[in-house]
Amino acid sequence: MSALASFQNTHKHEVITPEMHEIKNLIMRTYAKREALKKEMQCWYEEHQESRFERTSDLMLVDTILSELDSRYKILWDYHNKKAS
Repeated sequence: MSALASFQNTHKHEVITPEMHEIKNLIMRTYAKREALKKEMQCWYEEHQESRFERTSDLMLVDTILSELDSRYKILWDYHNKKAS
């Protein structure tokens, strides 16, 4: 199972707020952009071994956004899905 497929599987006992749902959608869209950029980079390097990928900064930005979204989702998930002691 891919990381994205695993992320999409939500257990019935989890609390998912509207904000968390929106973040989840943003994560999935951002992940798709990241994968597209990685494929583009692979094709780039097959043809341009001696030069830097022209969209490296785009890929770095998408990675940063993905990380921030993931962190925000985890904070919310932890807050809303605390296990009773």
